[in-house]
Amino acid sequence: MMVNNVVKTSLLTLVIYVTGISTTMSNTDTKFDWLATESAPEHYPMEIIQGTFIYHGENEQGLYVPSGGTISSGWGHGISNHIVGEKLKPLPDRLKIIYFSYAEKQFYKGEFDLPYDKILALFRDGIENPNVFANGKTLPVYSKIMVGIAPGGAVVVWVSGSRQHEVFFGQAKKVDINPSTGFALPFKDKAAADAYIAKQLVNTLDPAELESLKKDGVPFGLWARYRNKYSWLPTFTAGQKPNELDVGYVNGESFGSWYLEDKKELNNPRPVPRLLNFMTTINNQKYLYEVTFDEFETMAAFEKLGAQGQPLHLEFEPRLPVTDLRIRLLNDKESIELKKFISVK
Repeated sequence: MMVNNVVKTSLLTLVIYVTGISTTMSNTDTKFDWLATESAPEHYPMEIIQGTFIYHGENEQGLYVPSGGTISSGWGHGISNHIVGEKLKPLPDRLKIIYFSYAEKQFYKGEFDLPYDKILALFRDGIENPNVFANGKTLPVYSKIMVGIAPGGAVVVWVSGSRQHEVFFGQAKKVDINPSTGFALPFKDKAAADAYIAKQLVNTLDPAELESLKKDGVPFGLWARYRNKYSWLPTFTAGQKPNELDVGYVNGESFGSWYLEDKKELNNPRPVPRLLNFMTTINNQKYLYEVTFDEFETMAAFEKLGAQGQPLHLEFEPRLPVTDLRIRLLNDKESIELKKFISVK
């Protein structure tokens, strides 16, 4: 089975824990084996100052979110794995978070109610319908709860594992915090704090990214746009139609394999794709196509052609070599050819 990068990372992490984990928990259990992790956009480094997933029914007790150091691993990609406390823990119903956006030189703070029932349902389903490995071992689908932080105060929470679902999107507020207090560093004045922040940007971003940030600024609102969903289906103009696709989406979600013959999935709106893998047969030979989209080009095309909720088709024309793949997005009146994607050889 083809697996996108998000799923590969999650499965690799999960396999570490495959021994000794049982999926015999009943659907009345409310404690699970899970970790907290964090995520931030690739080109806009952030730092978590303090964060806690508050356990359901508790006032303050919970699992801390790993903090300290700049993070810019990519939206929906987790970073830290701190194994702390009891193995089985309650799920959270609140999040407290303070973080810093280096691109803006701005602290943000938020306290949010989380959809506990939705989180609980996902964890229970992940145990009742676990991953099954070749050696017969089973493993729950979900093992982490991840918070994503972005410029402008955007805060997202995903339930994560071999699949990844967004369960919350919120808006933190700007807050004035003395940098010496926030970073726990004894800056002698504002100039020293500014120099530290500038140095972190230089250490995290390459020269092209720094120039882009200076020229174009921060794309506020981008992370909310990621969440827009469209009625779209993949189509194929050559070769054998695949039975399944593996898709990762710009909003950080990954739902597992998309089985194209599953009629129940045909009318489910989905976010814009970020990664997409499929296998097709050409001249009696199987070929794997691994596509990484340019998110800005793809989002612009979806926003233009699907602005009024029109059904969309993402059309693939497999060619050889696989780097010659052609892709276009179309509705019933017009089409846009995508040109900035990468098809891995």
